[in-house]
Amino acid sequence: TRGDGYRGEDITQNLRTIKSIPLTVPKDAPRKFEVRGEVYLSRSGFEKLNKERAEEGQPLFANPRNAAAGSVRQLDPRVTAKRPLDIYIYSLGYAEGEGVGEREMPPTHWETMEYLKSLGFKISPYNAHVSAISDADKYYQRWEEERENLEFEADGIVIKVNSFELQRVLGTVGHDPRWATAYKFPAIQATTRLLDIGINVGRTGSLNPYAILEPVSVGGVTIKRAALHNEEDIRRKDIRIGDTVVVQR
Repeated sequence: TRGDGYRGEDITQNLRTIKSIPLTVPKDAPRKFEVRGEVYLSRSGFEKLNKERAEEGQPLFANPRNAAAGSVRQLDPRVTAKRPLDIYIYSLGYAEGEGVGEREMPPTHWETMEYLKSLGFKISPYNAHVSAISDADKYYQRWEEERENLEFEADGIVIKVNSFELQRVLGTVGHDPRWATAYKFPAIQATTRLLDIGINVGRTGSLNPYAILEPVSVGGVTIKRAALHNEEDIRRKDIRIGDTVVVQR
């Protein structure tokens, strides 16, 4: 995992259960290389997982990102294997011994993604190669309007300089590269009424409150429940039955 940027967790055995990650690569691949990606849960997979947890009396996951993060950090890979996880690879960290004939690695990010795809890694079909910042803005505007049509939740896009040479020239500030930026979408909100507060009892005996809401559509998804985390959070926000609440995704 990314961890704090210096040290993460070894989740290799859990990642091996994700079917879209190849367990072998072609012989002409680099002898040693690192790919980076993001594990995710599709919208339908998230809804199915939360439905199963509700039936078992377990606390619900707040969102697909938290569910995916918790799933890959399980101590038992068999638990991870039961969850419908997937992954998109988004970069090549490094490579040593560039395969048969010491072939040079691609000089751009776009070509590298195509190369990793040829090795069997899953690359997002929504990637785009543009030649001007105005085209990047048009791409952003398109997906701001159509993001609910994606199979997964997205909170924005990432814009990168394509040339690795220019990336090296631009450098980084702390942990942040000057050659890439996140372009976030505005949050989607809706107003509804809190009908009741329910309690889930976890397998360890923990009590996990959740909000029972008057059904409301937020970004194309009907929201009926929401995690309330704990009693302290409820008191801090002064949450009461009958309140009008803002639901945000």
